[in-house]
Amino acid sequence: MCPPSPPTVYWWIWNSGREGVLPQAIVTKPSKFYAATILAALSLLWTVVYGGCNWITAHRSDVGTWYYSWESFIPFVPVMIIPYMSINLFFVCGPFLCQSRNELRVLTQRITFAILVAGACFLLIPLRFSVVRPQPSDWTGPIYRFLHVFDQPYNLFPSLHIAFRTILAALYAKHTKGVIRLASHVWFVLIGFSTLLTYQHHIVDIGGGFVLAAICFYLFREKNERMS
Repeated sequence: MCPPSPPTVYWWIWNSGREGVLPQAIVTKPSKFYAATILAALSLLWTVVYGGCNWITAHRSDVGTWYYSWESFIPFVPVMIIPYMSINLFFVCGPFLCQSRNELRVLTQRITFAILVAGACFLLIPLRFSVVRPQPSDWTGPIYRFLHVFDQPYNLFPSLHIAFRTILAALYAKHTKGVIRLASHVWFVLIGFSTLLTYQHHIVDIGGGFVLAAICFYLFREKNERMS
C-alpha cells in the first residue's frame, strides 16, 4: 500500500478530532491472488456444507414438503436453466469486483453467513421438492442432468440461490453503470424467477432466501472508506 499523500494525512488529522466525523480508512484494491484465495475458500465452504447437507438429508426418513397447492400452476420453462446456472459465473467474478479489502471482507462475511445459516436450516427443516423434477429432451437436457448430479431435490429452505442472487445483485449494481447496470438488474431478476421456473424451489423457499439475504445486509456493512 502506498503511503497517503500529505493532503490526505492533513484531512484525516483535521477531521478525526471533529465531533461527529469518523476518520476514513485509506484503502487499495485487493490483489487478484487475494481475491482468488477468498473465492477458493468460499467455494470449498459451499461444497462441504451444501453437499454434506444433501447427503445427510438423502439418508433421512423424516424429510417433508412445504408448498402451496396453487404452485402446481407454475409452468416448467426449460430455457430458464441458463439464468439459473449463470449464478455460478457471477459468484466466481464477484470477489474480483471488490475495490477494497473491506468490501471483499463484507462480501465474504455475507456469503459465509448465508451458507452456514442455510446449512443449519437444511438440517433442522429437511425438505424435499414436492414433485419429480422434469428431464427435458431438448438441448437443455444435458445441463439439467449435470445440475441434478450434485443438486438433489433437497436443501430447499431457505433458498441459498436466492440469497446469493440478492447479495451479488447489490455488488454488481454498485460496480456497473448505465446500460450495463440495467442489464445486470434484469438478469438478476431472471435468476430469481428461474428458481421457480426450473422447479428447483417452492415459493416459501424464495421468501426464506430473501429474508436470509436481508439479515446478511443488516449484520455485515461496509465501513466508511476513501480510495487512495
